[in-house]
Amino acid sequence: MNSQGPASTKQPDESTITAFFDTQLFEGADLDRLIERAALFMRAAVGRARDDGGGVARNGCGALTPVGSPLTAFSVPVVGSGGRVWVDGLPEPTARHFLNRLSAAVSIIERWGAALTHTESEPISVLINGTSSEAAHESALTRLGITRHTEIRVLLCSGPGAGVEHFAEAVADAQKIVARTDHQRKAVLLLMADGADGVTVPGVPVDVRAAYSRIVPAARTREAYVNAHDAYLFTRPSPHDRGPYQPIHGVLIDGARLTGLAALCRLSHDEIDAVPEVGVLAGLFEQYGEQILFVLEAYAITGSLRKAAAQVYLHHNSVAYWVQKAEAELGYSLAEPNRRAQFFLTVCLYRLWRQQDERV
Repeated sequence: MNSQGPASTKQPDESTITAFFDTQLFEGADLDRLIERAALFMRAAVGRARDDGGGVARNGCGALTPVGSPLTAFSVPVVGSGGRVWVDGLPEPTARHFLNRLSAAVSIIERWGAALTHTESEPISVLINGTSSEAAHESALTRLGITRHTEIRVLLCSGPGAGVEHFAEAVADAQKIVARTDHQRKAVLLLMADGADGVTVPGVPVDVRAAYSRIVPAARTREAYVNAHDAYLFTRPSPHDRGPYQPIHGVLIDGARLTGLAALCRLSHDEIDAVPEVGVLAGLFEQYGEQILFVLEAYAITGSLRKAAAQVYLHHNSVAYWVQKAEAELGYSLAEPNRRAQFFLTVCLYRLWRQQDERV
């Protein structure tokens, strides 16, 4: 189709158009409201025409107009729902971007309807979503009563339902919970940092995994979420309800302490799978179970049979036995400091490899 040429007033740029549609989805607009707002926003006639002849259309002043697209309009199909969306009176580059965003928004609204309003409008969900627009972020922060500069941290936890709830209550006693949601089978808590060095609780309930992020301004909540998730990948289920815990237990890990280990979390499953020693650890796990991994990691961290034994509650001769088993498979001695450091990274990679479905 040919357009009528440039509109008489300056049109929004692509980033502004994208932010507009993100905000409509964030606010839970229905189809009629979306078309009305889009027409007023662009000061152009906009329509949604379904294959059955139904739909809705508004002119540039927001008034209802016939659903069928004018001959001068640009249009694109709506994936999934069928039919088309159209706009009349915009120059081609602007019209194409506008229609692509409109088509996506219409498809989402018609597929999810009221369910979208319930789940996607949660402010914390907007803040941890890597694709949310700046406008949606600002709206979410306002609804939570915080500013871009408010210092926050994100905490993730998973496990038995009752344990997660008890843990959340313990966290709330120590720090203010600004918001909470569930995402990818984990509870996500947005905490007011209040200058606290970390999250201090008496313990973590049995079988609950938990980690938290470094402190960041609320404008960087997504960054905090990723940092907390990276830390979560290095956690293990809590062995008992109250501390103290050995470092090897991996209970309630602080993302601020990950430093360079966080880079390992950016590797794909296939990239990790290509490391030969990861395959060796997989074989040891298959033969001997989780216990050998605890022992080997403790030895790699401490560099001492006796210190490792104290962490895993075994006699040092037992630790030596498992270390020798691993050395036989690896083909090198873990007594060498450089080899131990290399092996520690291998253990970390193996733990990430086993959690391929947990990656951000």
